[in-house]
Order: sequence, then structure tokens, then C-alpha cells
Amino acid sequence: MRFVSPRGWATFAWQSDYGQFYLVDRAGADVIAPVEITPEMEQRGLFVPPTGLVVYTQGCLQQHIRIAIYGTEPEHAPVEPMSGNPWTRVETVQARFPSRSFAISSPSMPDPLPAGPLFLLESEAVAVRIAWMEFEGSRDDSVPVEPDVIEVALWPGQA
Repeated sequence: MRFVSPRGWATFAWQSDYGQFYLVDRAGADVIAPVEITPEMEQRGLFVPPTGLVVYTQGCLQQHIRIAIYGTEPEHAPVEPMSGNPWTRVETVQARFPSRSFAISSPSMPDPLPAGPLFLLESEAVAVRIAWMEFEGSRDDSVPVEPDVIEVALWPGQA
């Protein structure tokens, strides 16, 4: 097994509004999130617009979002590394970021913060692997629960 070190990474304590967050290209092209979420988008937990990426979250308002950027495809942990719990779903897609950079955003904050955080990529086309570890069962927002974990790994993809 070969360990590939990330070229950049960050972890966010996030609160997804409307059950989604965006990876927005910094070239000024807005992520156009669809108004209607299809069953396929709901099942896969994502939508790939012409630029950027929309990631859907489960019913939990709280997430830990981990973003890691690699030079080549890394080894992927079969379970969430900190808890040892299995991923509840995993998807790999191709996405485009023409500026070779992106920021994280959400419906209530459609324009990312001008001072960051900003992620730089080696190529416009990237492969993206998203792994979710979601709480399964009923939620009661009056009772504290562990946040869902969403891990996003990016590396140069196909043009």
C-alpha cells in the first residue's frame, strides 16, 4: 500500500442549510444548483453542474466536512478513519473548475467569502470522491447528536 500525502486539506464544522453545500469555481462561474432534486441526485447525494459541484447532506444540520487535495488518486479508507464506522455511501465523479481553484459555499451564502478559504487545484478537470458517514435513524434537533462526516478527496482527472 502506497501512502499519498495531501497537497492541501481542511476540516470544517459546517451547518448545511437546505441539505446541501457547494464547491464553487472561483472564476466567477456560479454553481447552479437545481431547484428540483431528482431521485437520482438524492440517491447519489450530489449534482455535477458544468463547473463546480453540489453535495447533498442527509437530514442532519451539522456536518464535519473534510476536503483533501492530492496530486494522484490516494488510497481510500474503507471506513471513516476516526470512528471506524463504515461509510454510508461513496461516490466518485468528474468535475470541472476552470480557474483551478474553488471555495465552499451554501444556499444562504451563494458568494463564497472573498478572503477564503480558497483551495487550489493542479488541473481544471478533477476526479472527486465523496464519502458520507451519516447518522441513520430518527433525528430530534432538541437532543445533541454527533455530526455527519463528509469526506471530499480531489485529484487530477480526465479532461
